[in-house]
Amino acid sequence: MQNIYARLLPFIFLGIALVALIFGLILLAYLFIFGALVGLALFTVAYIKQRFFASKEIIIPKKQGRTIDHDE
Repeated sequence: MQNIYARLLPFIFLGIALVALIFGLILLAYLFIFGALVGLALFTVAYIKQRFFASKEIIIPKKQGRTIDHDE
C-alpha cells in the first residue's frame, strides 16, 4: 500500500500544480480585462474633458536661453 502512494504522489502534485496554473491564468485574464476597462474609462473621461472643456487661451512659451548655430 505504501508503494502505491509513493507512485501516485507525483501525479497528485502535478494535478494540483496544473489546477493552480489554470486558476492563475484565469485570474490574470480577469485582471487584464479589469485594467482595460479602467483604462478605457479614464481615456473616455480625458477625451470628453479635452473635447468639450478645453482651455481657450493659447499658451505661448517664453524663449529662454540662447541657441548657437554653427556650420562645420
